[in-house]
Amino acid sequence: MTGVYNPLLVCLSLVVAFLASYTAVELSGGLNALASAKRRPLWLAGGAVSMGVGIWSMHFIGMLAFSLPIAVGYDFTITAASLLLAICVSFIALATASRGALSLRRLCVAGTIMGVGVAAMHYTGMHAMQMAPEIEYTMWRVALSVGVAIVASIAALWLAFTLRTPGAENLVFKRLAAAIVMAIAITGMHYFGMSAANFTAGSVCLSGEKLDANWLALVVTATSFTVLVGTLALLGFHTSSLSISLRRANRQLHYLGTHDALTKLPNRQHLSSRIARAVDECAR
Repeated sequence: MTGVYNPLLVCLSLVVAFLASYTAVELSGGLNALASAKRRPLWLAGGAVSMGVGIWSMHFIGMLAFSLPIAVGYDFTITAASLLLAICVSFIALATASRGALSLRRLCVAGTIMGVGVAAMHYTGMHAMQMAPEIEYTMWRVALSVGVAIVASIAALWLAFTLRTPGAENLVFKRLAAAIVMAIAITGMHYFGMSAANFTAGSVCLSGEKLDANWLALVVTATSFTVLVGTLALLGFHTSSLSISLRRANRQLHYLGTHDALTKLPNRQHLSSRIARAVDECAR
């Protein structure tokens, strides 16, 4: 039994993957700025949920883009388990990309865990269809899809870590380019994994009456866009507030260094600075 892909939903899955990837890169930079803040664990957990929802949504939109000539639905419990896997994988990714120095060993270990987790999320989501007889997989394609997921995860972690420092030249352009590369890698792994699935002629979906595919497509798309765009907006607002607070603190430190704490009058350092400036102007 063969199925066909809906081109519109395939393109939508790529857009969601890009949005999730860009959110991950921005979050890694934002978490780096929050390294000493008390709220960093909360941001890490929230970021993992946001990124996990994005990755999971891309996966399910990609699955919903694949139409079989039979009624298809998804088991709620197994579907929820695949979402939990995506969130756990995202937590590992953000914690790795936003903390300390990224050694080659830590990069490979975290990337392998993340890649295996993404692949597990994919095949768990496929299992939620509960086909009878069960889906048969071409094992070399399955193994290759896991390998692609691991390589893509390592590359994604490295890109997120490299681009996490704010203020670098052309940072926005580089993050956009990195998000495009990550999105192509994530969607490539998904559709390659889908190609490993073989549906026996006369198969029946036992979850056909549980979660309707059309309803799920609408909910997943709306939720993913809301969560990802909301996270980016919140991160942008927080970064702006952080920059304003930093400039205000720098002005306060400069004032304290050039004025007497008791009388508030200019001190010797302020006088020396003014004299040096006057000498420079006279020299010109």
